[in-house]
Amino acid sequence: MGLMREVFLISTITLGGIVLFLIVAAFGYGFLRPERVTRHGERPEFPRYRPVAPDEVAIMIACRNGAATIAGAVRAARATGARVYVVSDASTDATAREAAEAGAEVLELTENVGKPAALHAGYVRFGLGTAYRAVAILDDDVLVAPDFVTAALAHLTERVAIVVGHNVTWWPPERRWNPWLAKRAYSYWNYQAVVRRIQSHFNVMNCISGSNSIYRTELLDVLLPQQPPYIVDDTYWVLETHRRGLGRVVYAPRATALLQDPTNGRDWYKQNLRWLWGTFQGIIGHRVGRRNTRFDYAYVLLMAHWLLYVLGAPLTLWLLATAGPGLGTGLLLLLAGQGLWVALAAWRLRRPRLLLFLPTIVLADLLYRVILVHALVKAIRQPTVDRCVWASPTRFAVPATTDA
Repeated sequence: MGLMREVFLISTITLGGIVLFLIVAAFGYGFLRPERVTRHGERPEFPRYRPVAPDEVAIMIACRNGAATIAGAVRAARATGARVYVVSDASTDATAREAAEAGAEVLELTENVGKPAALHAGYVRFGLGTAYRAVAILDDDVLVAPDFVTAALAHLTERVAIVVGHNVTWWPPERRWNPWLAKRAYSYWNYQAVVRRIQSHFNVMNCISGSNSIYRTELLDVLLPQQPPYIVDDTYWVLETHRRGLGRVVYAPRATALLQDPTNGRDWYKQNLRWLWGTFQGIIGHRVGRRNTRFDYAYVLLMAHWLLYVLGAPLTLWLLATAGPGLGTGLLLLLAGQGLWVALAAWRLRRPRLLLFLPTIVLADLLYRVILVHALVKAIRQPTVDRCVWASPTRFAVPATTDA
């Protein structure tokens, strides 16, 4: 048993080291020799778009039964100086009235068509494609910072089609000890500090923030008329942007948006499952990894990382279970490694209490690997959907002046 454990450990470390080396080497090569990467693996030219001024940006929100949050979202959006348009997707509550009273122009649909179709209906009805140069698409429970538009436009250069905002979990004092908000706050920081920044630099972003991103209207003219075949609309949009060479997709770390996230385990699991299901649908539907492009190479490396990430959980548990007297030391080493990263997140987020959630973050991280496998199986069984419709987690009223 001891020999088998040693072989497993050495094999895992070796394989993980090889994959890590390949990822670092690939990104390093792309950084030092970008012209060669472009020549060998990527379409060399993107469209040259015109500059966009702040008064050429509109904000659009598609909402169903969001009366509790839509007013705050609209007020925060209007504070950016942009005009706000809301599409009520056959809401049965006071969504339309709350949005209108908060200062938005409202379109009420009589049939629940789902977010993508509702956005398209509003885009056409309000004539946004001709009246504006870019549109920020927000969720009905998102509070953007007053400088969200200007911070995003700083990254909307002539080759850029989509600018992705910076996610921050709304973590109010009355929910300060909620473990699911702690986990999501840490996850957002971790992902954006590492993966999203690297992907943005090399234009290989595989997912975007559908709740707070800015799109050029030239791009929306192409994407919105299409019904996304995946359960996550923005997964389809970002993959189409890459595949068609419609422009770069970049991250704006100062374009901040407060997001409402699940506050219980059931909603947390379901939301992550939907996101990852859509991710795997996109991989299958867009045949990711089958083309000679930088995006495909980067995505294959990311999938290799996912594989090691998933396999690492049972291996770690098995090693701990067979550690005998070394169990305590093994657990301490595991927590210490994760704890250093959580401590960095707590410092950067100015949330010292995040350190107290270390055991929860570790356990939720193990559960997330289960969700990855569940989502893959779900995508294989159902690679497409007829309509992009889902039920949102429980939401709460938040004033537009809420502090993160």
